[in-house]
Amino acid sequence: MDSNLSDPPQDHVPISETSGCVDPQIALLSRTVVFENTVFSVFSDHIADNSGHQVERYLSVLPKCLVDDTIAGVAVIPVDNDRIGLIRIFRHPVGRWSWEAVKGHVEPDEKVQTAAVRELQEEAGFSVLPEVLLDLGFTAPEAGVIKARTRLFAVEVEQSVVRAVAGELGHGQMVFYTRCEIETLIAEGEIEDASTLVLLFKYWFQQHERP
Repeated sequence: MDSNLSDPPQDHVPISETSGCVDPQIALLSRTVVFENTVFSVFSDHIADNSGHQVERYLSVLPKCLVDDTIAGVAVIPVDNDRIGLIRIFRHPVGRWSWEAVKGHVEPDEKVQTAAVRELQEEAGFSVLPEVLLDLGFTAPEAGVIKARTRLFAVEVEQSVVRAVAGELGHGQMVFYTRCEIETLIAEGEIEDASTLVLLFKYWFQQHERP
């Protein structure tokens, strides 16, 4: 079954806007749905560029809810007295535990700031207002496969006012770490999640740049 649940096929679909580089002009020749659930659609795409290269079964994953700038999710770190809160999570696909930022999908018709506030409440028990979020830009978790970007935030919290949470599949405790402790966790391979690593880097970089 051929289907297009996103944009219709075009003769040429530019995939790069890098200054000084010529777009390879990749064309979507056909698209077949191979799997769907409530969050994602998975396709097998036949694509070709203007140099004659082709891939007949290119894996493409499209979230069913995308907001402005192809944002599908949010990631947020709570910060208390320069300590950053990370959640211990068991990831089924890789069969490993990792320390990660609070993350989640944006719901239909939901603003990204509202999604970040909601996920922080649901996963960590902190209630904050959208206007106090520190916006740290974007990351593309896996741009070669998933048509989605994640919006990144940090926010000041007080550990003393945390509320109980119901918990989610694979989720363990939240622990607040110093930068030195987090750098050790990264060096030891305890933090491997790409969105979390980019968010930590952007937060530390932003703190360094503050007057």
